[in-house]
Amino acid sequence: MAILEKRNTSYSLLKEKQRAKLCFQAFGTTCNLDLPYSKNFNVDFICEEVVSWVNHFQQRYSRYLENSWVSEVNRAAGKEMVALTKEDYEILQAATFAFFLSKHAIDPSCLPLTKIWQNATASKVLPEEKKVLQARDLVNWNYVEYTPNEIFLPKAGMGLDFGGFGKELAIDKITGLLKSHGVENFLINFGGDIFAAGYADHGEDWKVGIENPNQEAKPAYVIKLKDHALASSGNYRKFFDVGDKRYGHTLDPRTGYPTIHSQLSASIVNPSCMKAGILSTSCLLNGQEKGLQMIEAEWGTEGCIQSLDSCSTSNRFYDYILYEDSI
Repeated sequence: MAILEKRNTSYSLLKEKQRAKLCFQAFGTTCNLDLPYSKNFNVDFICEEVVSWVNHFQQRYSRYLENSWVSEVNRAAGKEMVALTKEDYEILQAATFAFFLSKHAIDPSCLPLTKIWQNATASKVLPEEKKVLQARDLVNWNYVEYTPNEIFLPKAGMGLDFGGFGKELAIDKITGLLKSHGVENFLINFGGDIFAAGYADHGEDWKVGIENPNQEAKPAYVIKLKDHALASSGNYRKFFDVGDKRYGHTLDPRTGYPTIHSQLSASIVNPSCMKAGILSTSCLLNGQEKGLQMIEAEWGTEGCIQSLDSCSTSNRFYDYILYEDSI
C-alpha cells in the first residue's frame, strides 16, 4: 500500500491483483474508491485526478476555510456583491435545486442556524428561542441574489453552507470525471453515500449494505447496484442532548430547530447521488408517511424508511434487494 501526498491531501492506494482501492479523508469522513483494473486507463493518474478534484472542491466551497470562495461570500453579506465563476454558478444552481426538491427542508443559506446549534451542542446549553428565531429570519434561499457573474447576500449575518448536498454533488461530479477518462466500472463510497458504476468482478453487480437501526453489525438489506447511487440519512446514531431533550443531528431550517430524536433512517436509490441525498434528508425531516410519499412521487427513485420497530418501502424497492433482514 502506498501513502502519497497530493496538494496537501494524503491518500492511500492499495493495489491488489485485480483491483485498486483509493482511500482518503474529505468532507469530514472517510472516502473510498474501488477500481477493477483495466488496460484502458492509468490507475495512479486516475486516483491523483480524483484527490485533486476533491481538494479543489473543498478549498473553494468549505465554509470552514477562511480563504474559500464561500467564506468570501459570507463575509460580504449585507455589504457587496461577490464575483463568481462558471463553476460557482453551477454550485448555486445545485443549491437552488436542493432547496426546491426538498420543499425547503434543505436550505443552503442555513449557516446562521447551524452556528447556533453547534454552539449549543458544545456548551450543552439550549439557545434562547429569541436567538433561534432571529437566526431563522436570516435563513431563506429565496433571499439570495445571484446571476451567472456575481452573488449577493442582502442581509448582514446571512451565510452559505453547502453541507446539505455538497458531498453527494461531489460524488456525481467524480462519477462524470471517471467516465470521461474511460473508467466504466467503479464504486465510490464517501461516508456511506455511494455510486456504483458498471460491474464489480466477473460481470456481477456491486453489492451494498443498508444499515439496520437495531443492529449495527448486521445490515437490514443487501442490495445490488449498477449505474445508480445510494444515499442514506439517519437520526438513530447521531444525536445530542441539550437540557432535558434529545435532538437528532439534522437541522430543520423551517422551524429553526434540529429534529427531535426520531430514530428514523431513510435510504434512497437514484441515478443521481445528489438527488438521492436530498430525498433521504427530506424523508428524515418529514417523517415516515410523508417521506414515503416523496419517494413514490419521484421518477426513477426507490427507497426504504426504517424506524426501530417498522420499515416502509417504495413499490419497486424489492427489485434491488439480494438479502433482507429487516424489522
